[in-house]
Amino acid sequence: MLDQHIADALPKAWMRDDWFACDAQVIRHYQAKAAVVAAIQPKTGIEIGTRCGYSLLSFHLASPQTHWLCVDGWVDSDSMQCREHWKRLVAEWTIHAHVMRIDSRKLTELPAADFAHVDGDHSYAGALHDLHLVADVPTILADDCDNASVRQAVEDFCASTKRKAAFTDDGLRQLAVIT
Repeated sequence: MLDQHIADALPKAWMRDDWFACDAQVIRHYQAKAAVVAAIQPKTGIEIGTRCGYSLLSFHLASPQTHWLCVDGWVDSDSMQCREHWKRLVAEWTIHAHVMRIDSRKLTELPAADFAHVDGDHSYAGALHDLHLVADVPTILADDCDNASVRQAVEDFCASTKRKAAFTDDGLRQLAVIT
C-alpha cells in the first residue's frame, strides 16, 4: 500500500523540468527510503539535504505524524526553484517540517531526533561531517553510498562510533541504514 501511494504521489509532486527525472527506478529508490521510516515511525526526524522535498514527501507518506527539521544550503543553480517547490510540497501535503537554510558544514550541532536522513554534501569530508552532526540519532539513513567518498565516510563513521551500517542496493543508489 505504501509503495503504491508513493508511486502515485511522486510523479504528481515532481518539480517540472527537474534535471533529476522521475521514473520507475527513482520511485523504487524513494520507496526503499520510505520503508525505513515506516518501520520505525519516528516522532522527530532530521533531513540534511532536502533539495526539492522528494524524500521528505516519501517519509511523510510513511509516517505522517513525524515532525521534521530539514537542512539545506540551497547553493546549486536550481536552488531557488527547489526551495519554492519544497515549500509548496510542505504546504500541499501538510508536512510537519521546518527548514534551516544553511550549509550543514557551518553547523556544530543539531537537536535530538529519532531518525536522520543524510543526503547533503557528497564529498568525504562533507558526508562525514553530516554524519557526526547526527551521531546521537538512533537510526540514520545515508543516501548515495554508491559514491565511493560517501561510502567511505559511512564506513569510517561507523568504525569511529562503533555503529553498524546495513547497505542496500535499491537499484539507483546504495543506501545505508546505520544503527
